[in-house]
Amino acid sequence: MLQPAFPLKQILEQLPSGGLLLTPTNRLRNRCQQVYGTWQQASKNWAPPAVESLQGWLDKLWFQLQQQQWQPAMCRMLNREQRQLLWQRCVEESLDKGLINTQQLAANCDTALSQLIQWRLVENLDEADTTLAHHWERTGLQPADYPLFAILPKFHRELRTHNAITQDQRDLLIARAFAEGVLRKIPRLSLAGFVQNSPLTEHIFTCAAGTIESFDVPEKTHSKLQVARCHSLEDELTQAARWAAEKLQQNPDTSIGIVVNNLGQCRPQVEQIFARVLEPQWLDPAQAAYTLPFNFSAGTPLAKTAVGSATLQLLEMLRDKFDYSQLRNVLFSPFWGDSSTQEQHLRSALFRRLQKLELQEIPGNILRTWAEKLAAELAPESPLPAQLNQLGDWARRWQRAPAEVWAQRFSELLNNLGWPGQRNPDSQEYQQLMLWEQALENFAGLSEFTGAQPLNKALQQLRQIASRTPFQAETRDGPLQILGVLEAGGLAFDHIRLVGFGQQQWPTPPSPNPMLPVLWQKEWKMPRASAERELALAQQLTRDLLNASDDIVVSYACEEDGVGQLLSALFVSDLDVQTKDGDALSSLYQTLTDAPELECISDATLPPLSPEDCAQVRGGAGVLKAQALCPQNAQLRYRLGAETFAEPALGLSAAERGNLIHEMLAAFWQQCTSSDQLAAMTTEQRDQQIRSAIDTAIARLKRKHPELPEAFWQLEQIRLRDIFEQWLPLEQDRPAFTVSQVESELTVTLQGLTFTLRLDRMDTLAEGEELVIDYKTGQPSVADWLQQRVREPQLPLYALVQPQAKAIAFGVVRNGDCKYQGCGELSQPINGIKTVADSQKGSSKQQEPEIIQWDQLKEHWQQALAGLAEEYKTGHAALAFDRPADNENQKALWPLNRWPERQ
Repeated sequence: MLQPAFPLKQILEQLPSGGLLLTPTNRLRNRCQQVYGTWQQASKNWAPPAVESLQGWLDKLWFQLQQQQWQPAMCRMLNREQRQLLWQRCVEESLDKGLINTQQLAANCDTALSQLIQWRLVENLDEADTTLAHHWERTGLQPADYPLFAILPKFHRELRTHNAITQDQRDLLIARAFAEGVLRKIPRLSLAGFVQNSPLTEHIFTCAAGTIESFDVPEKTHSKLQVARCHSLEDELTQAARWAAEKLQQNPDTSIGIVVNNLGQCRPQVEQIFARVLEPQWLDPAQAAYTLPFNFSAGTPLAKTAVGSATLQLLEMLRDKFDYSQLRNVLFSPFWGDSSTQEQHLRSALFRRLQKLELQEIPGNILRTWAEKLAAELAPESPLPAQLNQLGDWARRWQRAPAEVWAQRFSELLNNLGWPGQRNPDSQEYQQLMLWEQALENFAGLSEFTGAQPLNKALQQLRQIASRTPFQAETRDGPLQILGVLEAGGLAFDHIRLVGFGQQQWPTPPSPNPMLPVLWQKEWKMPRASAERELALAQQLTRDLLNASDDIVVSYACEEDGVGQLLSALFVSDLDVQTKDGDALSSLYQTLTDAPELECISDATLPPLSPEDCAQVRGGAGVLKAQALCPQNAQLRYRLGAETFAEPALGLSAAERGNLIHEMLAAFWQQCTSSDQLAAMTTEQRDQQIRSAIDTAIARLKRKHPELPEAFWQLEQIRLRDIFEQWLPLEQDRPAFTVSQVESELTVTLQGLTFTLRLDRMDTLAEGEELVIDYKTGQPSVADWLQQRVREPQLPLYALVQPQAKAIAFGVVRNGDCKYQGCGELSQPINGIKTVADSQKGSSKQQEPEIIQWDQLKEHWQQALAGLAEEYKTGHAALAFDRPADNENQKALWPLNRWPERQ
């Protein structure tokens, strides 16, 4: 069993009646009580030992003073959040809040005042100026150079207004109560595990006890210190976890300490690595949740726990605007709604539908509209639409209110949503739920200090409280303890491993408080004030760590922030240092790396399409295009549904801007159906027709983007008109034509596959010939029709099923570059549409045999497209690219086709 490093039994036996053993942390106090309990007889009643942590002891003394109704103690002690609000209000009243981070400045002010009181420089805030005048004069500094001293009087007035004090002022009153005899003195006060105390803490000890005795960690004689040089922190933690697993395998009852420097900053990484090595099944999603068997001294912020994070995201729905990541998290949260197949199907369909809108931000009304539509079709009994409508109603009605009212509203919202879900929470979730209720209660306690506030401010404050509330899972006592440096003080282990002790990390660099003169902080050796102070603290902590076990391994990363480093010099002064090689598993990995490569067997075939899939091929001509570019990616996209959505952006996406042009031209030619009608229009009629086409196109997209202002759409109208006026001369200069089809659907069957295509436009020319047109806003190439694998199959497909089609063409509609680009066999030539023979001139690859006639080209398309269709139908899925650029343009599929792993 884990033991204290100091002689606990001797200390407790020597304590007189009324004596007390004090420890710096609750963890060490609990360990002392547990060890004491093991000494007692199971059949005998016994009283708990006289052991307290420092903060627990001070809290009890303050409660005792209030119970006695001692007049100076009849006031409220503010918690951290309440002090933060008061400081922030004072900062904003005193300084230009537009130029500073008031939240951080308020926190710095709170820490600075605490240091002034703990170092007994200020005891009465009314006399602060007088008390500090000597120090200003002695150092030649000016109070005006430090904003704290302009803010402090306002903060003191706020404290008097609320009849409140800070925790440090409470400590002053406790010392005064002992000095005045209000609190009875302790015969003997034993201190164990303390490293450095503030002058005020030492003063309290002196006032509280007749006799004070300190116990340090006993010195050990070490024969050696093992040092592990690692590549990175991840490597350090992985080796430490394997080392611990090896020790536990040798002796399951041994005590092991893993002391991680800066544990608070890397706790998630530590937990993940130790779980992966020691409890790999814990990471299995199918595994029932349970608490890890090793203990952490550092907690996780409530806001980052499963319950805390999900609950805050549910409350954020009151903003009535959502981004995709937020909406995905709340829709599929296990703490909202049931897990039935029908409900999950509805939510999946809703999220997929909203993704296809490709909005930068999803307004609440669009979310509710689609939820109602899809629920009526997929899950009529689902409560989701009603819940979303209730949320929307609250978002409109709930305006400014005090914190306690917001707390009631938040509870009502969570109850309405069925939080925390229908399933029974596991042990950790239950503990998090209890801690959430406490955080919400703390938030409600801010009403007196905030007044009425809007939703955004209330959510911000609640999130701050949840972020500062640590969650520490209650775990059974195990042999493995993962601790921070300070938490490890006073404990003894059979084996101890120190992680993260490179020369750049230990001692920690100084970081003086910016609100106090650095000269003062250095002179009085305040926390983080100077390198000398941090060195002295690190030396003492290092001695305690080295005396905590007979088996010690210390590790460090050979590189930190891109700079090489060695082991901290504090570990190599008087010790016999031995280098520890990497563990056995690392050697095994290296052996596997050096082994011969495994034989790779290509498996480039998927099962053939079923008759149902052949009857209606999803994706239209895009399937054949994808098959031409890369067969495997085609199968992934159109058979397995591996779709990607455009990243939301400000304004319109490139695809939406292109669609505007398509719809504008379609609207125009639906009204103007021939070149004769176009020529007969007056200038006014043509302008009116253009305006109408533009308005029709914009109206459809405008409903999708209600967030865009009217000025944006006016700019779009100008852009579209400019492009149309560049395109129209091409139409006017053409031989006579009639627009016979606009945006029409066409069904094509090829090799047993049925495709549904959408035709942009088809013109009937004077001789009865037909010209098929596909609008493009990019940079198409006619050469894509002439390849062995046809890269643009849509227009060739039209040509195959339209007997009178004698030419196909891209209508390139780009600002500054409008033109026709195609090939065919027309009686009357059109600028940009070449003959079949001319379209191959200048090509780097000559066709064999050379294609010079339209019928020959159609035969080539028939064979090439039939081949692509047969490949897709039979499941041909080779990971081969027609051009290297095709791979770069489809990077989103790399996680599935695993292209990078094949290189």
